[in-house]
Amino acid sequence: MRKLPTNSKGFTLIEVLVAGVILIITVSAMTLVYRTASISSLTASKNVNFSGSVGLILNTIKSEIRGTNASTALEGSGEIGGVNYTWSSTLISKKGPPARFEPDSGKWVVPPEKFFLWQVELTISSEAKEKHYSFKEISWLAK
Repeated sequence: MRKLPTNSKGFTLIEVLVAGVILIITVSAMTLVYRTASISSLTASKNVNFSGSVGLILNTIKSEIRGTNASTALEGSGEIGGVNYTWSSTLISKKGPPARFEPDSGKWVVPPEKFFLWQVELTISSEAKEKHYSFKEISWLAK
């Protein structure tokens, strides 16, 4: 019978199992970190797209309100960069410039009402996210 050497140069089964468990825990932790970072990055990208579209939408609505000579309620909807929006406006007040004195006639002249103040309600939605905005806008009749 041959004797087994007592000074072997290798790893025991326990050492290999411990190293394997440590490796599995490390890989699992790194996978979790990567998954969390990936989800956070996707969420941040969606929020940037959503928030970046708000300025363009506001400019579009302001242009529509200022571009019409309407004195009745206005509304509209559209889509910019994958973000949908609907808006409506109600007239808060209309005013004219202050009265002025005409020296030739000796009378005060009251100009017509040509400035309009609007209350605008805006709803912006993208996928499962929805936000409501409320702001005032001014328009005027061009003459």
